[in-house]
Parts: sequence; structure tokens; C-alpha cells
Amino acid sequence: MRALRAIGSFIKNFMILFSFIVNLVLVIVLLVAGLLLTDINSQVLRPLIAGLHSSFVGLDESTIDWTIPVRDRIPVQLTVPLQTETTVTLTEAVPLAVVANITLPGVGVLNNATVNLSLPRGLDLPVNLDLLVPIDEQLDVSLDVRAVIPLRETQLHDPVNNLRLLLEPVVRALYNAPEDLPEAVAMVGDLLAGNPPDLLADNAYSLNPWPGYSRTAGFGYDLLDEEVPFLNRPLETGIVAVGGIPALDEQLRPEVYVQGGPEAINEAALQRMDQRRIGLQYFDGSFAATNFGLEAPGTLPSGLLPTVVPPAAPPLAPDDPGAGDAANSASDAVPSDLPGAGVPLDPVPTVGVPSDPVIVEGPPNAESPAGGAAGANADDPPTASDPPPAGDPSGLPTVPPESPGG
Repeated sequence: MRALRAIGSFIKNFMILFSFIVNLVLVIVLLVAGLLLTDINSQVLRPLIAGLHSSFVGLDESTIDWTIPVRDRIPVQLTVPLQTETTVTLTEAVPLAVVANITLPGVGVLNNATVNLSLPRGLDLPVNLDLLVPIDEQLDVSLDVRAVIPLRETQLHDPVNNLRLLLEPVVRALYNAPEDLPEAVAMVGDLLAGNPPDLLADNAYSLNPWPGYSRTAGFGYDLLDEEVPFLNRPLETGIVAVGGIPALDEQLRPEVYVQGGPEAINEAALQRMDQRRIGLQYFDGSFAATNFGLEAPGTLPSGLLPTVVPPAAPPLAPDDPGAGDAANSASDAVPSDLPGAGVPLDPVPTVGVPSDPVIVEGPPNAESPAGGAAGANADDPPTASDPPPAGDPSGLPTVPPESPGG
């Protein structure tokens, strides 16, 4: 029995000593980690995360400024019609010998008399030119074309901005974290007192994450205010960046989540673009694949929208004053030969979904549940003169999205 008691006492003492040592080591590790945590934050985490985040911000805010020299010879072959009145000057005397009938008073008439004249050098003669001037020359072209392109104003802004949103909450929290042990103790005290700090608040870094560039862009360029040709103006789709972790992203963009979040806003934007008859390839990233033969001709780009059929409504009577309003609404927007004809080119709102749309998951010419055609034949796209379907608030006919070939 004494041996068993001795063994039990030894095990008990060992467990007490082992537990004490483990707890002591754990406390020491926590103290050391607490002392080093601020250094890890300032020396490791901030430079890595903030450096990556600021690079995305700098890429988004950058501007391409490059001069493209054009040196070439262009063959010019054309005929220029020349019709004008002008004055020519004689460079030398011009002798004239003409036959005339001369009447001499008291003498009589001299018929077929030869008269010799000389037009002096430097005489101005008014002439009427009407001739065709053939031109067949090699025209020397020497141009320096300067291109100033702010990347924020291109589609590159969207993916870069989304990368920035992924890291924005993390980098703000790192810069709002305690700088030293006293600040950490104060933060713990605030937490215990029920006053948690706002780690996502603006700070000096978040207000100016990118310090600047090593070279200028746009300096001395005075064409930024030139009017862009109408056909070259991009349309706003209303699509917003997806962002990062929703719980953190909501703290940075509350206005987006009040409206249902990025997915709801983007779904509504896709439906609006479908109603405006603007193909997905113009804003979903498949423009190059669609237009440069990377997809088989006649196939639809990935992610093509289903046809949106507005809710049915009773048709207007022919004598109803509003019967022609919807059909004519396209005339007060843009010319009928433009993409999105019939839709005002105002900035697209970020929210708003057509009331109770019915999604038809079939091909564009499949029939709707009501028995009618959900869209016209792909070979016969509707025009602005087609009557709009009843109940469509936009006044536009519902048509299938454009195929890659169209």
C-alpha cells in the first residue's frame, strides 16, 4: 500500500509541477507576443497588405500618356472638280491676230480685215475655271499622336477597384490597430467598458493611400475638354464591384447594401441593358473573344441573359390618346441606328428592377408561358418602329440579346 501511495503522490506532484510549468510558459509566450504584436503589425503586416492595396489604388488612378509617331507615305489617287472664278496674270506678252469688220466713218466698211494686237506682260485677266484635276501622288504623313488615357475612365477601373475593395477593410483595421502596448491596454479597457473602437474608420493612410508617380501624365495636354463624338461615348451600365467580405464591405459601402447588395444591383443592371438591346459582349468582358474569332461564329457568349418578358397588360385601344406614346418614345432618345436606340442616354441608376419580370430560360424565339413569342427570330431583329409589348414601362420591344456575330 505504501508503494501505491508513493506512486500516487509522485504522479500528483508531477501533474501539479507540469501544469505550473505549462501555464508559466504560456503566460510568457502571450506576454512576448503581446509585446511583439505591435512590431509585427507595423513591420510586417502593414507593409505587405498596405503595399498591395496602395498598388491597386495607384493603378486605378494612373493615366497613360504616350506619344505615337506616325511616319508613312500614303498613295492619293483622285480627281478633284475645280469650278471657280479667278484672275490670272500674263507672264509674257501675248500676240493676237484676229479677223474683224471695221467701219470707218466717211470711208466705208472694211470686211475681213486682219487686226494684230499684243496683250502686254503683267495684264490681269478675269477667267472662269471649270475643269477636272487628276491627282496621283504619294503623300508624306508625319504626325505625332499623343494619347492621354485615364485608366479610371475605362473598363479597367472595375477589376482594379474590386481588388482594392477586397483589401480595404483589412488595411484600415491594421492602421487603426494599437501602435504600442499602452494603446493596446486602453483598447482592451474600452472593449470591456462596452465601447468597441471602429477599426474601419478613415485614417491618414485610407485618405491618401498612393503617394504619387515618378513621371507626369497629361501635363500641357489641352484637349481634355474636347467634345467626344456621340458614337464614341460609353454607356453607364449600373453594374457595381462585387467587393470583398460582405460583413466588412457593408461597413465601407452601406449605400450598396441598403439597395440589396451588389448581386441585386447587378442583376437589375443586366435586365436594364437587355431591355435597351445592348449585347453582353459590350460590357461582360467577351468583346475581344466575340469580335476577334475566339468563339465559334453563331454561338452566344457565355452568361447570355435570358429573355425578359414584362407582365402582360390589356392593350390600348386605337383611339386611346396614349396608344402611340410607347411606340413613339424611341424617337426622343437617340438615332435609330445607334446601340440602345430609343432609350434616353441619361446616367443609369444603380437600382431599380422592372416590376415582376418573368424570366424565360429558353432560346430567344421560345414561346412564353402565355403562349406568345418571347422574342423575335434571331435573323429578324425588331426595329424601333415595332410596337412595344404591353406593360413594358420602358416603351421598348423585348428582343433577344445580340449574338456574337451581330
